[in-house]
Amino acid sequence: MYVCELDRPWRESDFLFQGFALLDVEQIRALRQRCDFVYVDETRRLPLGADGMVAVSVRPTKIQRSLPATPLSEEIEHAYDAFHAGARLLDEVLADVQLGRPIDTRACHVVVRRNLESMLRNESAMLWLARLKTQDVYTSLHCLSVSILAMGFGKHLGLPDARIELLGMAGLLHDVGKMKIDPQVLNKPGKLTTEEFEHIKQHPSFGYRALCAQEDIPGAAVQAAYGHHERLDGTGYPLGLDRSQIPFVTRVVTIVDAFDAITSHRSYDRARPIQAAYDVLRSGSDRQFDERLVGEFIRWLGVFPVGSLVELHSGEVALVLERHAQLQLRPKVVVLRDAQKNPCAPRYLDLSRITVDSEGTPYRISNGLADGTHGLFIADDQLQAILHPESLAVLELDTESS
Repeated sequence: MYVCELDRPWRESDFLFQGFALLDVEQIRALRQRCDFVYVDETRRLPLGADGMVAVSVRPTKIQRSLPATPLSEEIEHAYDAFHAGARLLDEVLADVQLGRPIDTRACHVVVRRNLESMLRNESAMLWLARLKTQDVYTSLHCLSVSILAMGFGKHLGLPDARIELLGMAGLLHDVGKMKIDPQVLNKPGKLTTEEFEHIKQHPSFGYRALCAQEDIPGAAVQAAYGHHERLDGTGYPLGLDRSQIPFVTRVVTIVDAFDAITSHRSYDRARPIQAAYDVLRSGSDRQFDERLVGEFIRWLGVFPVGSLVELHSGEVALVLERHAQLQLRPKVVVLRDAQKNPCAPRYLDLSRITVDSEGTPYRISNGLADGTHGLFIADDQLQAILHPESLAVLELDTESS
């Protein structure tokens, strides 16, 4: 059975989800203790896997949209404006949570929608900006990045816009509980003590309580704030939920949250390469993360995502600017270090076309690098100048004329 409504408001119960599968006797007992009756959706069919658990479909589908695609050079300015508006709003949201004030939910929806519209026109612009994080403002930009990545992933999965926006809201608000954590513990550069880690583990509960205080915040966002550190094997926190109790939106946010954290500079850890993050997701599949969602997430972002540093076969170091729709290993890049890893004048390359080095060998990417390698930090102003519309227009003109 699928429980779709209770006999009382969801927020008056201790059930996390606005709709859940009723799969075992313990859940029936829990319902009996809390409710006189529930509503069951008789039209909903829940496919079961071999282990009796609900099998979640993650097969991407195509959605036809009316927004026309725009070149990166045209979209980047709109994306910048939307991104920075989101960053300013998040500063206000986190301050409101810290001081116990209501969150401006309407402004959050506006920011999410604006970011989504930019992604629908040219996904690469927002994905690039999602990489812009410095250690001192990590929490706010991490929330914004998780929101952007979750929406891009939802678009890949073929979700309708309303569902994608729900992912964006959940990502935007998933870590607001950290504002109630002692900053000295939250930003401690060394290893946490047992007591400090137990304090950190309270942030999902803090976020849950802050978001529950407002009726206009989507239930899925409340669930994601509470459950993004739960694990499918039941060893997560704060409640130790198992796979049958963790909904789709929370599963997506959990994956995106982990990926963005691993590939970002934090007070206690340096950014690691994209492949290292993928390895963590793969190794945690079916225990911590939804295995099928992990597979689709990696398939969507690709081996060398937008905003990542790469080393070319020539030894030169480049930055990935824009993905190719079909050829994942051949994006548009800008070379920033020569073969000896010394700074050089930016040189744009479209690897999807026949582009050769001085010896006539076609350019290819050898491997990915972590942010900060060879002194290249994505958040540096010098690298941001590369994304100036005029600079990008040069790349697009060169591509058209070649």
